[in-house]
Formats: sequence, C-alpha cells, structure tokens
Amino acid sequence: MSDAHPHVTALLARFVLETKIGAIPENVRREGIRGLVNIIGCALGGSHHHAVNKAWAALQPFAGREQVTLIGRPQRTDALTAAFINTLSSSINAFDDTHAEAIVHPSGPIMAAVLAVAEIEPVTGVEALAAFMLGVEAVCRISKAISVAPASCDIAWSQTGVTCGIGAALAAARLMQLDLGSARMAAGIAAAGASGIRALHGSMCTAALPAFAGQSGLRAALLARDGFTATQSVIEARYGLAQCFAQTPHLAYLVDGLGTHWEILANTYKPFPCGIVIHPSIEAALEIAQELNAEAAAVARVHIVANPAAMALCYRRHPRDEMEGHVSLYHWVAAALARGKAGIPEGTDQAISDPAIGALRDRIDVTSDPVVPHDGADVTVRLTNGASAVRRVRACIGSRGRPMTNAELDRKFVAAAQGVLSRCKIDAYLASIRGVETLGDARVLTGGALTA
Repeated sequence: MSDAHPHVTALLARFVLETKIGAIPENVRREGIRGLVNIIGCALGGSHHHAVNKAWAALQPFAGREQVTLIGRPQRTDALTAAFINTLSSSINAFDDTHAEAIVHPSGPIMAAVLAVAEIEPVTGVEALAAFMLGVEAVCRISKAISVAPASCDIAWSQTGVTCGIGAALAAARLMQLDLGSARMAAGIAAAGASGIRALHGSMCTAALPAFAGQSGLRAALLARDGFTATQSVIEARYGLAQCFAQTPHLAYLVDGLGTHWEILANTYKPFPCGIVIHPSIEAALEIAQELNAEAAAVARVHIVANPAAMALCYRRHPRDEMEGHVSLYHWVAAALARGKAGIPEGTDQAISDPAIGALRDRIDVTSDPVVPHDGADVTVRLTNGASAVRRVRACIGSRGRPMTNAELDRKFVAAAQGVLSRCKIDAYLASIRGVETLGDARVLTGGALTA
C-alpha cells in the first residue's frame, strides 16, 4: 500500500497549502459558497438547541479569553471551545451536508476551524473561502480512500469523526501560513484524535463527532505551529490512518486529479433534517400525503422498498427521543404522512411522542433491495377505505442528481435563522456569505455584529 502511494499525505497537504484561489474553477468556487450558505445556516438553526445549551453550560466555566464568536449567540469564547460549539450547532439538527459517495459530513468542522482562525488572524473573505473549499476537498478524498469501492471499511466507523479533523487541520494550517512540514505534522496530530463510532448515533454524540473533529483539527494546527511533532506521513504509513480505518484502502482517491477533479462538487445538501438515506422515502411520503390528503388514522398500511443502507443506518421503528429520531426511517415517513411536512418540528421530542405518528410507525413495512439506488425508494400507501397511492423516487431532492437550487438553499437558511435573527439581519448575513469573495475581513462570516 505505502509503496504504491508513498507520499499522499505530503501531496494532499501541499495541495491545500499552495493552491491559488485563481486556480480553483468558477463552478467549484460557486459550490464552496453554496456550502458556506448551507452550513452557516445549519449553525444558526442549531445555535440554541438544548444540546448546544448543555454543551455551552458545561464548557463555559472552563473557557478561555473571548476570541471567537459563537454563531447565532451573543457570546464569544476561546478559539478551541468556539470550534466545538459552532460545529455542534451546525450538526445538531442532522441538517448538514453529505458527500454523495463517502457519506461524510465535511463542512461543519472545516467551517468552524476556518472561522476561528479568521477571528484571531487577518483573513480576507476569499482566503477563508479557499481554505474552506480545500479543507472540504481533503476530507472527501480521505473518506473515499478508506470507504468507497474499491476501498472498503467496517460500517462501524463513522467517516465524519475519522476524517474531518485532518481536513480542518489542513484548512487552518493554510490560513496560519504554516510550511509543508508543519502542515503534515498538523495532519498527523489530528489523526491521533480520529474516531467515529457509529454506535453513538441516536445520541447527542452523533453531532458531537464532527464537533470533536473541528476542535481537534484546529488544535492540531496550533500545536504544529509551535513545533509539536507527529508522523508526517500519517495517512499512508504502516499502521497509519488508511490501514487502521480501512479493510482495503484505495489511496489513489487522495491524489488522482488533484486540481482538475473536485470532490466538493459531489457534496450534497439536505432538504430534511435527518439521515440522508431516509430522504427518498420522505419525498415519496410527502407527495402521497398531498395526493391522498388523509388523516394518519386512515392509513391502513405503508410499504417501502429502499436501499439496504436505509435500514442499516436508520432501522429504529420507535425512537425514544429526537436524537434517535434523526436516524429512524419509520418515524420520518410516518411524520411526513401524518403532517404533510418534514421540517425540524417533525423531528422534535413532541413529534416523536405524538400518538398518531407512533401508531402509524407500527403500520410501516420496509423491504431492503440493493437494486434501489441510495437516492431512491418505492413507497406504497393503502388507506382503510381501499384507496392507495404509489410513488417511485429516483434522484431525490438534495441528491447529486437533483441538487438543491440556490433559491432552495437560501430559503433553508432563512427558515433556520428565524427566531435567532430578525429578517433584516438574516438578509444581511446571507448577503455577506453570498458575497464572501468581496469581503476584506472574514470575521463578518461569524455574524458577530448581527447577534451581539
């Protein structure tokens, strides 16, 4: 393995450090801006979630000096605590982005690390955007190298916790203007904290995995800047990251087409706040709900044919709370049929405990079929009066085949920010992110002046 690709850590680090913003194609830069709109919107929407409040209450007594803004909140705190809280806010509603192949959620940890550096170092908007895009690119490539065929890995590893710390470290290293050796050290230090145990899904730790990665990546870059050491070839080394986390790694994904083929273009954005493998079934259920216009009690039976990943990751029939609800195919289809909607309110504890939704979950049957694509599902609903409806979804909204439009992303941002900011401030914040390449000071991206 290491003989075939002996220098991938160095090549990837050099790519992140040295790629000029002018060398990044316009369509990639547009996607980077779309990614920022999505993930900062997610952070706003999750900024006052009870899990984020719990985390802040636990950490605030031990926080350092007020360096970095907490997105959507009036407080400022030290850079490492802010990286954790801002990533947690972006992931807590399970509304963050997902790479279409690697099923990794890269943007939250990279965004948090980049914006933390931008508040302690002079950084322009265009440089922040470049670091964000290149960090996301690194995460997606590392995740593919250990999980996407011909690579293979144990599904027990959650890619976001395993790989995002390295991407965040390299993005921060770029903004700190570290040399190549130090950046490779930062990657190695971040890899020391790589972990993503999937058994934690269904708890607050689902969202904490990316938060740990964002904080770990920033900490790694800070340590490397002051000479802390690690293995410089941590990805490809014997007993390195690839060998530890993959049964069969494919390191070519890390370096093939660097600068010409962009994995960030395969990053997707969620229209529904839950596991992405559920989305095709939700879309079908929403269409059927609109067609039949029936009460939940009138639904006699629901049958879903889905890709095996949907049940492997989201098998819970009766989730105990909101966190388990994020990964429950049964709940989200039942909620979509019962309420005709699938937004954040449909995933709350109140919705989880709704008797009508709970009873409907018991009337749902799911069949796994590998012929059904990851972005597809077949849903049949039969009513007690004999009426029925069928929907076959292929390339659901938010998938690579049907990406969310800019207008849809803007509406998602506005909806997430409502209750956090006034509409005037929401519009100003969104305009700043959309105009990131013109910003002389990237601190604007944290929204501190708007939320203070």
